[in-house]
Amino acid sequence: MNSTETVQPDALDTTLGAALRDIVLRPRTTLFAAWSWKAAAISAVIRATTFFATNLRAGSHKALRAMLVEAVFAIFAAGLLGAVSQRLRLARPVWATALVVWLGMPLLMLLAQMGVHHAAGTPHLGTGLVVSFCFASISSCFSWYAMRRGAMLGGAESTPLAHDLRKMPRIVLDFVLVAPRALLRLLSRD
Repeated sequence: MNSTETVQPDALDTTLGAALRDIVLRPRTTLFAAWSWKAAAISAVIRATTFFATNLRAGSHKALRAMLVEAVFAIFAAGLLGAVSQRLRLARPVWATALVVWLGMPLLMLLAQMGVHHAAGTPHLGTGLVVSFCFASISSCFSWYAMRRGAMLGGAESTPLAHDLRKMPRIVLDFVLVAPRALLRLLSRD
């Protein structure tokens, strides 16, 4: 844990399995109460723009429909993923939780997204889904990372946007440097 990490032990400091069970068995208190409007808003703008751009070749009407479908889906899905990330922010082991956040959650979202767009008749799904999955993987990890440091929290633990914006430059820098720092630690062991 580095100096910018503000993780505090509390009732949520638990195993990954217990946290996932809690999410499934108590969704109202673990998910809906902590639904993340911050993650939802950012995600909706980026994802909707991607689906608009990738569907323009089918015509502006279909591109606009794909954009609106994605915006509505992203508001729901990203807010929910933000709430899951918040619930998992203190789960152990950290490496397994990181895999769930980085790959598992975005994969589940991708499957739901594919179904929603298929039902809506979105013509060009491939590129939009690939970009969306990549974005979801990175944004889920970043959101979880920021939440572990006391930012971007929702619900009863909500942090003011001004607080998050003040903390964000340091959190972004630390997030970008996670892999290089880990590599340096690994190389310095030799």
